[in-house]
Amino acid sequence: MKKTISILLFVFVFNFLNAQETISETEKLASFAKIYGFLKYYHPEVANGTFNWDQQFIDQLPKVLNATSSESLSKIYIDWIESLGEIKNCQKCDSKGIYFDENFDLSWINDTINFNKSLSLKLEYIEKNRIQGDQFYVEIQPVGNIKVTNEPEYKNFEYPGEEYRLLGLFKYWNIIEYFYPYKYLTDQNWDSVLKEMIPKIRSASNKKEYHLVLQELIAKLDDTHASITFSEEKSKYLPIKISHIDNKAVVSGFYNASLAKLNNLQLGDVILKLNDIDVKNEVQKNLKYVAGSNSNIKFKLAYIKIFKGLEDTISLTINRNNSVRTIKSKRYDFDDFNYRSNPKSIKSKSISDAIGYINMANVKEDDIKDIFKSFKNKTALIIDLRNYPSFIYYKFSEYLNQEKKNFATYYCPDINYPSRFVKTNLRTNGSKKAFVGKVIVLVNEGSLSLSEFTTMAFQTADNVVTVGNKTAGADGDVVKFDYLGGFKTTMSGNGVLYPDGTLSQRDGVKIDVIVKPTLEGLRQGRDEILEKAIEIANE
Repeated sequence: MKKTISILLFVFVFNFLNAQETISETEKLASFAKIYGFLKYYHPEVANGTFNWDQQFIDQLPKVLNATSSESLSKIYIDWIESLGEIKNCQKCDSKGIYFDENFDLSWINDTINFNKSLSLKLEYIEKNRIQGDQFYVEIQPVGNIKVTNEPEYKNFEYPGEEYRLLGLFKYWNIIEYFYPYKYLTDQNWDSVLKEMIPKIRSASNKKEYHLVLQELIAKLDDTHASITFSEEKSKYLPIKISHIDNKAVVSGFYNASLAKLNNLQLGDVILKLNDIDVKNEVQKNLKYVAGSNSNIKFKLAYIKIFKGLEDTISLTINRNNSVRTIKSKRYDFDDFNYRSNPKSIKSKSISDAIGYINMANVKEDDIKDIFKSFKNKTALIIDLRNYPSFIYYKFSEYLNQEKKNFATYYCPDINYPSRFVKTNLRTNGSKKAFVGKVIVLVNEGSLSLSEFTTMAFQTADNVVTVGNKTAGADGDVVKFDYLGGFKTTMSGNGVLYPDGTLSQRDGVKIDVIVKPTLEGLRQGRDEILEKAIEIANE
């Protein structure tokens, strides 16, 4: 009996230890991705461009996949690190900086399940003696965000072999890991994204599947600035804006009112079908492939995705005032709309003797002085930021603030300590001659990036009210770089917070009075946000 128990105990222990040692292919590849990126941006002899790092990946990949246990995998990594040369002691690396550290996590270095102690010690040593000065694969731009540099150009790689599909994933994953300021805000933990995407990348069996997986990957950033483009071929667009209202696709504005009228499209139209395809179902299928900071903007971008295309004419089934009809509508090159350079668009106007209105989409720096001079007797100003303004917030804020004020905390990547970010405070301008009446700022889902940044600056005015609905939630300068294969991709490059730590990324700017457009209001041609602003101005 005792002998039987001993045998069973032995078998149990053996199986337990064996289970502890075995490691799945996805786990091996995930650890390889982390080692690959860490060495690329931390190891002095790698980060300075000494090695062909992509070729190093190709050479090491079969070794990693052939590893039979965590111990043998650690040995592969140790041998690789030792082949890269000696690392000198870094005196500068001991300096203590003050960092924004929400994204910083190198705890995986001490992974006791997949790494042995010797490997962990080597990785710790590299962190403590990391590269200082210029990097080969990344540099800092004047505004603080990164520029991806010296990456090999891969042509005709629309659907590469598995090893290069993995290489593309690992390169991208590590750029986000070390230089994306909002990694800590993603819905899905970035480590789990890696483990989810590895098998999807490996199993993508053709170009279409592969491109869909990449769209899904980029969408994991939960960033309205994030995108990927596979072709230079220009899509065509309907001349209308579509918003998600009452869980419906609703015409909420025009890129070109004349072309919208020509195509029999009206405000408040609910679009039910596109070429006999149910819009609700199509949007739900596409949401996982759309990068957006919040659900509001994800729906808006999903509508743009499904309604654009290469065909000139499409069929739309719409509900107009409870009457369902089918119409034909043309699509156009976006440039045909003259949307951002319409000479007829107003810069400012008087709404009444007491209220002035400023449309920030069309105001240039040279206009500011004259606008405020013309409004010097007004008691309230309505500033419309439901658009994309020029970069004039600093000069403009001189006319809103009696004194300079902090309006944002800005944090930028530190390429000499990747995944750490350096903070600074941003200030408005100020003048004793600034406007002293009410300031009412208008925002909505069309307020994106610089519009949100400008809103934050204007919200420091002494007597300010912000009116509207949730903005796009994407703040900070955009970084553009290539995904392996020449695909163009983007992300937010710097982090922005309110001085009190409140998020603008994902959540959008602070709003005092929430007003959402309604179907009835749109059908009547009303601007309900502006109406509320005028009501507040008259109080």
